[in-house]
Amino acid sequence: MPLNLKNIDYIRDLSFPQAPDFGLKLGELLTQTQQGVNNIEQQTNSSATGAPNPPPALNSLSVSASNGHFNIEINHSGASFYRGIQYFVEHDSSPQFTAPHVIDMGASRNASVFLGNTKRYFRAYAAYPGSGPGPLAYHATNGQPQLVSGGGSVPGAAFGTSQGSGTGTAGQGHSGPGPVPYRTTTGKPPVR
Repeated sequence: MPLNLKNIDYIRDLSFPQAPDFGLKLGELLTQTQQGVNNIEQQTNSSATGAPNPPPALNSLSVSASNGHFNIEINHSGASFYRGIQYFVEHDSSPQFTAPHVIDMGASRNASVFLGNTKRYFRAYAAYPGSGPGPLAYHATNGQPQLVSGGGSVPGAAFGTSQGSGTGTAGQGHSGPGPVPYRTTTGKPPVR
């Protein structure tokens, strides 16, 4: 969201006997500052006045498995988005994702992970470093999450307690870098 300066025309019209072009010069300075802030916002997908919007919805998520190796493919074509986008995949034994385990895929839309001969449900989403998470996409059939079986003879390690990601809490899914800019145990922001 671009930074807009209020009352810039009023400021440009300010004039004082000892500095008749004061308003014009101040307006110039503020306009250059506004342009610089807007350039930084665009280049970093950030916002000086609030959190940036999350990326648009993913087109689809496809997961296949063999011998305990799960191949993950996120399709995000036909959407416009900024540099710095990050992709996250979550897997769980429950189609309700009550204790999802998060895989941070970074900028990649493909991953291969070994989970062993286990059965898991998968979902994915995208986020920017400063935004909340975008909409969820499920590995699904007819809108229902579809179970993927790892296969093979190696069972894989037991899954520990889900710890979430970013500023999300343990067991919380769909967080990406975090649902809030700062997480605290005291309820107060850090002192700088």
